[in-house]
Amino acid sequence: MLKEYLKSQNRTNEEIIANTFSSDEAIRFSKSDYRWADNKRKPFRHMPVRKGEIYQFEFGKNYIPEMSYEHRGIVIGVKQKLLYVLPIFSYDADKHVDVYHPVDYPDSKSDMFLLKNSEFSFIKHHSVLKLNDIRTVSVNRILYQHSGRIAPSSDTYKKIERLVMLKYFPEFCHDFEQKTQMSIVLQKRLDEAEEEKNILRMENGKLMDELKALKERLSALEDNESRK
Repeated sequence: MLKEYLKSQNRTNEEIIANTFSSDEAIRFSKSDYRWADNKRKPFRHMPVRKGEIYQFEFGKNYIPEMSYEHRGIVIGVKQKLLYVLPIFSYDADKHVDVYHPVDYPDSKSDMFLLKNSEFSFIKHHSVLKLNDIRTVSVNRILYQHSGRIAPSSDTYKKIERLVMLKYFPEFCHDFEQKTQMSIVLQKRLDEAEEEKNILRMENGKLMDELKALKERLSALEDNESRK
């Protein structure tokens, strides 16, 4: 065990000496390793986490283009002690030349959802939400909670969920939306048929009343004739 540990440490040190990592990244993955070791034996946190809330997470060391180290993220699912999270990071206009925004860039197919600081209280600068990099993380990866929340009942949150589903399950979403549209059409036809049935029922009632009145008049005429 010690041999393998020293082997990994020596390999990391070689890359640091070779300037493979920037000083900033070396600090970040060092913090990541320390947090992992520090939290390894700690019990699960008992804290209520809700969809739409924003937290600072330790995502750990990962390969590019996976999200790594410390970043914000929005919770889009909670399953016991596992959270489903979409990473959030700073927007760079030069780097992120194609982003989605429901008003400014509604036709974009980008994997980046632009969060403007004028629209969300929990960000100081424009940020982007990484729609195609959903992460399944332990509740123990939470560092702290940010103020603000995107309510699941809001149009923005529903749009985010829909876009995520389209990124991961395009065929399912297409079939689901097609069937939903068909269901709406069929329901409209059913409502129209029900309305026509009610109209026919009313007309039938009127005709029955008129027929009854005619029968009564005919009966009265026959009584008068028989008395003469």
